[in-house]
Amino acid sequence: MSVRVPIKGVTLTAAREMLHMTREELARAANITAARVEEFETGTTEPTYRQMQKLARKLDRSLAYFLAPAPSASDVPETADFRGRGEQDIPPALARELKRAAAHRSTFLDLADEVPALKVPQRVTRKTVHERANDFRAMLGLTANFRPTESQTNAVFNFWRGQLEAAGYLVFQTTGIALDVFRGLSVHADRLPIIVLNGGDAANGKIFTLFHEVAHIANRTSGLCVLDEHVDEEAVCNAFAAEFLMPTRALRVLLDGPADVTPENLARYFRVSPLAAAVRLRTVGRMSQEELDDFREESFAEWDAIRRLRANDDGFVPPWRLRYRDLGPRYLGAVLRAVEKDRLSALDATYLLNARMPMIQQMQDEFFRTGGQ
Repeated sequence: MSVRVPIKGVTLTAAREMLHMTREELARAANITAARVEEFETGTTEPTYRQMQKLARKLDRSLAYFLAPAPSASDVPETADFRGRGEQDIPPALARELKRAAAHRSTFLDLADEVPALKVPQRVTRKTVHERANDFRAMLGLTANFRPTESQTNAVFNFWRGQLEAAGYLVFQTTGIALDVFRGLSVHADRLPIIVLNGGDAANGKIFTLFHEVAHIANRTSGLCVLDEHVDEEAVCNAFAAEFLMPTRALRVLLDGPADVTPENLARYFRVSPLAAAVRLRTVGRMSQEELDDFREESFAEWDAIRRLRANDDGFVPPWRLRYRDLGPRYLGAVLRAVEKDRLSALDATYLLNARMPMIQQMQDEFFRTGGQ
């Protein structure tokens, strides 16, 4: 006889709705019907232990969560949708990442020995883009002529990520969500705001998205973004990122020189993506909106082709390395150091890092081998 679990049906409903998940999608996780999920939610019947394990895993909750009354508020942060898709709900997988990022932020605040004071520009508008980008460079201690010295795009991304995390931001990445769903998102907070990037993007594309999200945080408009120029708030944030990464003063030197300035050679100079460079040329009137739209479409097609080639490649990226990348050395380091100091148990770490012990050991070895890079 199967053991039944006396869950609270309203709690199951709340957990499902927080992740914008339909009964049909949840049902597939436990190989049951949507009607049966409805019975669990209304209390008509109770799930078996095995069924509830599968449902809890799909909803990214512990089984014990469903034995308690429904929470009074959602733990999935609200974020404005700037993707220009009307009232369409965000996908459950992305809602889950939002929930995890918020939980990681709370953990970091509890564990970190020190949380840097937030450096954030004042409100960014079309008229103040140049001033705010220059202000933010000054906040980070960078001159208008500064360019990262790293040559590899992953190293350049890690440099900028480190700069932002030292300035009081917390940056995460995701795995397995399509780029046309989102490029980046931000959750505003006066202390330790969150930026989440799509790990499937190119490294230099993620660099641009980092500073696009900084503009959202400056404007207190937590955003879910695909960096669409046709959405006004997105265009402002794009302009800020472009100005920050490719300052007008340095850009003018190139534009006034004898060589023809293309998105490709501008990208090489400033260590950004060709698409970011194209956006910058648009902001200074060297590209039309139609040319930029065409360039963006070509860029997405090229990157999609590269991703398909990589997917068919025999190369294998270990799961622990993806988890390391997604969590980032700052959050990972806070958890690992807490374990080292006996403030957390190894079992606590498996929950906070969403990983089993062998994977945690591999991430720990890499973290201390690289000095937390």
